[in-house]
Amino acid sequence: MLEKKFTLLPLMALTLQFHFNAYADDGALIVRADRIKSSLDKSPSDIKVFEASEIERATSINELFSSQSDLKLAQSGPPGANTSLFLRGSDSSHTLVVIDGIIMNDPSNTTRQFDLGRLSLNNIERIEILKGSQGLLYGSNAIGGVILITSKKASDKDSGSATFDYGTFATFNASANFQKKFDTNSFSLGVDQFKTKGFSAAHPGLEDDGEKRTTVSAGFNQTLGSLGEFTLNYRGVYDESDLDKGGGPGSDDPNDFLKSQQHFMKAGYIYNWDKAETSINYSKSLHYRELHILADTLNPAASLTKNKGELDTVAINHTQYTTDKLTQNINLDYQHESDRDGNYNENTSFFLYNRYELESNVFNLGARVDSNKYFGEHFTYKAAFLHNFDISLIKLSYSTGFRAPSLFQLYDVNYGNKNLEPEKSQTAELGFETYFAIHKNTSTLFYTEIDNRHSYEPVTFVNRNAGRARIIGVENIFATQISPETSVDLAATLLSAKDMTARQKLARRPNINAKIALNHKADNQFINFQADFTGKRPDVDNAGNNVSLPSYMIFHAEYSVDMNERLQTYAKVRNILDKEYEDVAGFGTGGRIMTVGVKYFF
Repeated sequence: MLEKKFTLLPLMALTLQFHFNAYADDGALIVRADRIKSSLDKSPSDIKVFEASEIERATSINELFSSQSDLKLAQSGPPGANTSLFLRGSDSSHTLVVIDGIIMNDPSNTTRQFDLGRLSLNNIERIEILKGSQGLLYGSNAIGGVILITSKKASDKDSGSATFDYGTFATFNASANFQKKFDTNSFSLGVDQFKTKGFSAAHPGLEDDGEKRTTVSAGFNQTLGSLGEFTLNYRGVYDESDLDKGGGPGSDDPNDFLKSQQHFMKAGYIYNWDKAETSINYSKSLHYRELHILADTLNPAASLTKNKGELDTVAINHTQYTTDKLTQNINLDYQHESDRDGNYNENTSFFLYNRYELESNVFNLGARVDSNKYFGEHFTYKAAFLHNFDISLIKLSYSTGFRAPSLFQLYDVNYGNKNLEPEKSQTAELGFETYFAIHKNTSTLFYTEIDNRHSYEPVTFVNRNAGRARIIGVENIFATQISPETSVDLAATLLSAKDMTARQKLARRPNINAKIALNHKADNQFINFQADFTGKRPDVDNAGNNVSLPSYMIFHAEYSVDMNERLQTYAKVRNILDKEYEDVAGFGTGGRIMTVGVKYFF
């Protein structure tokens, strides 16, 4: 099927518009998401990098990702509500999230997805997004792509910052991080507190649904001379969020809430050979959730539901710089996940990944075998190619991926199915980049096909393999530096995401998502103005009816002033015109939201 569909690519390529982006120093960026360290301009993979300067300006992951037209976030109400990411039209369960080498996806979640709404940006140095099916490099849950997060590390100079801001819905956010290096050791620490009264999750609603969240992160590195490095990492998240019964009128609930804890830990050692590097890592993630349903006049039934998910991983990775042109990456990985009821799954994997650079060409090729307790062995691979024409690039890749059933989908008493098979995917991408003085032009065409897609029986809701999905999209961005102080960025993604078996569009994925941003930085001031257009998309309301969510356009603005080299003040307005819209059928979005804050660097 893919070969037949692939013949459409040349025709669709004729419709591509250029993606212009200020070139600056992108060619010097070093990326690691592709498992072999490379400069961004020499990576055949499609990777988006958010650096520290961009991350520090954002107050949430939703705000940070809002500049990208192929990253669509849908939040079921106020902060603390479930937040799903549809990366290039794939399901929210198809994105793997990794922080400092630790998998963050929750084994106790129904689909093993990670809720990005609870991710604090404090003490984060970089975020790399590797797009497309990545079963070869990261195994399960990477059909849509991988989000690779790196915490801050100490440099030769002590550094840190403290932030305080306050905004609409009595939203309070305070954070601090500090990095220090002494002798051969370095240490990093981050703490933040977020609290909001929120607004009603059900739309329209009568009562507020708030959130309280504390995040602690720490890292320790010890350099062992020229032989290598020893690392320790920890991140803990403590959250309590109010809930409603669902979306839409009459779904308000005054006292239901969800308490959760997440703990991410890793110990690792890197050994440097003459022309090689070997790392050995052990990581553990723990997820605890308690759903409190309290009795009231409208809902007399009360209950307490507890969930626990645990994932242990041992990974050995060896990178061999065989020649000046050939780099090889070998990885052996073991994972064990379990839930509160004692159900578990095990997976052992091995992959070999090769990178060959020859003058203006780069070739990446690799294969992987996974051996899983329940579905046996699974084979994935990836092939990617880049050619440099000096002032332009062409990228072409083909990759496969899979998603193993979650423990809930396998074992739940009411809805589990032990005969589930993994979802399987294949993705083809074609990209162009062209450089003009202060501009960079990029166009990307992507195609993904997913088989054995996980669904459920319409009456019993028992999990099953049913259907095939097809996603075709074009990503276009235009950006230019119109003066030394001012730049304009435009981005648009056209998307067709369909369930080919049910013959209907996939929910919550807009047919078009477009952004335009104006950035002006002069002396000590920074101004940003952004317009965000989201096209029509299907959804299902709280009663199970198919609905169509209308398109909308909202505007945002940001203004910051550097009072001196250490002190910065800022003000932000999201949804300036107070537009009423929904990203998830029946759930509120809060209207106009204003924030003022101060940041101190030390």
